[in-house]
Amino acid sequence: MLSRNLHLYTLASISVFILFTGRVLAQYPMINSNPTTRGLVTAGLDQVYDNQFSAAEVTFIQLEKLAPKHPAIDLLRGVCLYYQWFPARADVKLKQRCIQQLELAANKADGWQKTLNDRSATAQPEAMFLYFTAEAMLAKISHFEHEPFAAIGHAKNAYPYIQKGKTFQQQYPDFYLSTGLYNFYREVYPEIHPFYKTVAWVMVAGDKKLGMTQLQLATKQALFVRTEAILYLTHLLTDYENKPTDALPYLAQLVVTYPNNPYWRFKYAEALLNAHQLDAIPHQISQLESTPEIVYHQMGALLKARYALEKGQRSTAQTYAEEVVRSSVRDESVRAYAYLVLARVATLQGQQKQARQYYKQLLEFAEYPVLRNEAR
Repeated sequence: MLSRNLHLYTLASISVFILFTGRVLAQYPMINSNPTTRGLVTAGLDQVYDNQFSAAEVTFIQLEKLAPKHPAIDLLRGVCLYYQWFPARADVKLKQRCIQQLELAANKADGWQKTLNDRSATAQPEAMFLYFTAEAMLAKISHFEHEPFAAIGHAKNAYPYIQKGKTFQQQYPDFYLSTGLYNFYREVYPEIHPFYKTVAWVMVAGDKKLGMTQLQLATKQALFVRTEAILYLTHLLTDYENKPTDALPYLAQLVVTYPNNPYWRFKYAEALLNAHQLDAIPHQISQLESTPEIVYHQMGALLKARYALEKGQRSTAQTYAEEVVRSSVRDESVRAYAYLVLARVATLQGQQKQARQYYKQLLEFAEYPVLRNEAR
């Protein structure tokens, strides 16, 4: 009898240990409130955005010692893998590793949230933010891969936290990014796509001007998404507002801050072309072509095509644009701009039927209004 009771007691003890240990493991220190961990997050992300991926992993290991098994570590590693996969988007194994890391971050952050039933808990916004960001990145990857159902699923998981995050903007400034994007897109998207006006009324109203202000705040105050906020702000200025000149100082800052990342140089050169500021373009092309990655040679070919067109060199522009179209580049906007160059060359040569065909192909790839308006 004593043996049986001891056995039952042992099983009960193990069960309690498992249940409560799981709960304890879901409690993490707040990274945002600790100057040391904040510094490591900033340093690690700066290394990621500068293509110093091995150095970033060393930094994340240091951070992990201060915050063991924290979902932020998984998110940061997911971001690191994402920027090794992007913008080429060709390495399937790398993409899968990135997805697994982001899913781990989302699951951990979700578990952490469930231990924080009190909305006044100081860790609440960090747990929410980490979950939201992981799901939002998973939605973005699914969108890139033309997996609409997966993208909708992740977006559905992330959406409630856009509204919840409004409460914590001042306390946790990273939420300025998601709130700013919501306020902008909520007003602009139904105007671009009238179909959505029929459903937009059920959503909380946005404020385009406020959204841009919130994005600017995120570029200065956010911890995790400061650079992402710059990327989104310049994207909206260039591709939605047709104000590339306003985007140039931000993009120039990225080129200086992260000199080892050709992607920022490409975005800067794009904005220069959109603003018809051509003097620096040959240097930017030369820098892109000095990198070993094929994707940047493809992007460089597009810049050559656009630059040649601006200079009135139709044949050269056509040659480079055709090179881009024939290439394996997966960036939809790069392909769209190549078709825009071909359409303009055809128009200048009086080939209206061919131009219409190129504009039609442009619309298959162009997502944003400034580029789509070129085909109308």
